[in-house]
Amino acid sequence: MINVAIADDSPFTCKLLASYVEDGGECRVVGMAHDTASTLDLIRRETPDVLTLDLQMPGGDGLDLLRLLADEPPVSIVVISGVTRLAAATTLKALELGAVDFILKYTPDAPVSRASLRREIIAKVKAAAAAHPTRRTTPAAAPPIVQPQQAPARAAARAVAPPDAAGVVIIGASTGGPSAIGELVTQLPADFAAPCVIVQHLPASFTAPFAAQLKRHAKVPVRVAEEGDRLEAGIVLVAPGAMHLLIKSDGRVHLVAPSSKDFYRPSIDMAMTSAAEAYGASAIGVVLTGIGNDGSEGLKQIRDAGGEGFVQDVASCIVPSMPERALQHAGADVVGSPERIGQVLSSRRKPS
Repeated sequence: MINVAIADDSPFTCKLLASYVEDGGECRVVGMAHDTASTLDLIRRETPDVLTLDLQMPGGDGLDLLRLLADEPPVSIVVISGVTRLAAATTLKALELGAVDFILKYTPDAPVSRASLRREIIAKVKAAAAAHPTRRTTPAAAPPIVQPQQAPARAAARAVAPPDAAGVVIIGASTGGPSAIGELVTQLPADFAAPCVIVQHLPASFTAPFAAQLKRHAKVPVRVAEEGDRLEAGIVLVAPGAMHLLIKSDGRVHLVAPSSKDFYRPSIDMAMTSAAEAYGASAIGVVLTGIGNDGSEGLKQIRDAGGEGFVQDVASCIVPSMPERALQHAGADVVGSPERIGQVLSSRRKPS
């Protein structure tokens, strides 16, 4: 049984979340809180496995509360986020401070139904209970790079003429990804030689704040990708939320609206597969922390084309299922923490 605490200033919202969380019988709500002080008391008293947290509550800023929780009994935190750009920026900061994941608040004009929201809440609470939450108040020492012990054999490289000799780096992530991507991208030097594409599972309203957050700490330019963009050395493009990003044979970006059947939006597999087709052995795929198996087939396509594969090590993942699936299905050339992967990639510099 997963013990869940709920913190929200609205008693109605607390009761609604409790009904969603307990639907299915695998989770139990052990308490509710409506302000910062009572949330701290609840965590200390009940030591829940998971806390769903509204960042806008009386008695203190939600981000300050996250910092205080770093000194309390370990709990996986799922943020309940608004859909505005300001709410998105605050939520991304919460993820940087150690929150495991987030759920968008239901609104009448939301593109998802209440039933879909209920399924998402249950799935994310379960994933959070099994996650490895981290506190980002101080940098953690990076585990060493290791070579995978077992990996599928690589097929012979295909002879594809890449649009750019420096190749392209496709970085894919889901749950826990914003922090992991930040750790990786900050390692890239200002004279980094390869174009980069980031495919992070995020709602559309989160993409611009996420790109801005990365840009503040990166030495390389970071911006949201647009239709027709040409990949350029040292430029990091972020795939727009809820849109698939493909790389065409001329090295330009093509954005595609997902179908109703597409589970992952944007799709890491689609971006990596298109990179393998356009760049061949010059493509590089990176699969970071996340729920599910997105990226495993795309990484296989890159490695089958003769390109390189990097996978985050399980020990540093918030949720390791995406890296685990990628290793099982595609193997990897290097396994390591996001920071160490960034350090290895940083050797690709423009000629002086």
